[in-house]
Amino acid sequence: MLSPQVLSKGDEYTVLRPDRLTTTAPRLITHIPLAAVREVRPAGETALEIVLTDGVTRRLAGGNPYATSAFLTALTAALPAQRDPAGSALITTEESGGMIKRWHVWLGVLTLLGAYVGYIWWTGSAHGPGMGMAAFFAAPAVLLGALLTLATVSNAMDRATLRRRGITVAAARHYHPNGKRAGYYKFTDTSGNEHTTSYGSNRATEEIHVVYDPERTRLNAAVEPLYATVVKHVIYLSLSVAILALGLWGVLAPYL
Repeated sequence: MLSPQVLSKGDEYTVLRPDRLTTTAPRLITHIPLAAVREVRPAGETALEIVLTDGVTRRLAGGNPYATSAFLTALTAALPAQRDPAGSALITTEESGGMIKRWHVWLGVLTLLGAYVGYIWWTGSAHGPGMGMAAFFAAPAVLLGALLTLATVSNAMDRATLRRRGITVAAARHYHPNGKRAGYYKFTDTSGNEHTTSYGSNRATEEIHVVYDPERTRLNAAVEPLYATVVKHVIYLSLSVAILALGLWGVLAPYL
């Protein structure tokens, strides 16, 4: 079964489902039944124009000519033989909730970058080039150390949850339809839902034991001895805290 094709540009994207087109834009999701589409045609190299059965047209923007052409071919082939003349009356919409736009991300990145450059310039001007150079390396170290510390603590809490209420199952190596071995294992939970895990992807065995949280089945990990979990997290946490401490020392040293 082929994966659904997606036509996207910026913050808007359209997914071709077996019976409909689903367009997701900031705060709005639109569903267009394929039975309501009379035809689809190119609107330039990177856009498509959908003509509904009642004559109303809608425009779909794509990112590049190749993706747009492939989407046009797939959509044309998916249109049903029987169409509904109601057209746009069949379209439904729903609220998608909050959505982070790309310009929000760029604004945040540029703001952080500006603050970083300003901090280095101020430190170098007020305390000398040596301190400015120290600040250049110290600020990223603080960010890296903080992220690593949070990730290690979060992972340790997940492991504690798995030891408290986890269910252990045997996960089997997955193989692609062409017979090539995949880099992950698959298992089925007690509700019959299938999951994949990347734990043990470098192993040569056909089966590994995986423990998962029945309340959050996406939380799973390969079974390992308790001492291995403790030693690993102590080492990770020590390194993370050391990086954070060195970074904080470099940031605060010029002002102490």
